[in-house]
Amino acid sequence: MASLSPELQAAWRAGKPVGGVNFSHDDLVTILTGAHAGNVGSLVSIEQLEPEVVFQVEIDSGFNVVARQADIELVG
Repeated sequence: MASLSPELQAAWRAGKPVGGVNFSHDDLVTILTGAHAGNVGSLVSIEQLEPEVVFQVEIDSGFNVVARQADIELVG
């Protein structure tokens, strides 16, 4: 798992593009698979970049869950 520098995390939160990351901070997404499938939430952080992008998602119930980039889609 590639470590994510605080600078890179701050850049992503500020809206700057990060290579390989298809979503922006605070994007509203639906989780498509797994135990939290169907939940909607906001992206709050990037947990890892490799071997795949994984986000921390704050779902409607107020809990944070992890979701792979491949397992989420933008709402709307």
